[in-house]
Amino acid sequence: MSNVRISDEAYEEFKGFLDSHCLENYDLRVTYMGKNCQGVTFNINCEEQQPGDIVEKIKDINFFIPQELIDEYEGFIILSSTENNGQGLEFKPIRVPKSNCTVCPGC
Repeated sequence: MSNVRISDEAYEEFKGFLDSHCLENYDLRVTYMGKNCQGVTFNINCEEQQPGDIVEKIKDINFFIPQELIDEYEGFIILSSTENNGQGLEFKPIRVPKSNCTVCPGC
């Protein structure tokens, strides 16, 4: 089973985004940034694989994901702008944790 789900459309848009930033390679590491009222936040950096990372290769792109993130969030989905209702590319976990936020309306 794939730990990163991405449609062909989203792949092309994401790869175009990477190309526009003149990256030397397509080795990307997913890191956990924290939680807020909108949900969980992740970062994707141009970094080398770390011990314990799971490698998910999708065409030209290598995603390095810490095993604990896969265990907790069951993998990730990348949506194109079109798939994300015109809101731009989105990187999100497959299993979205419930928010305990009591500050923001609608949380």
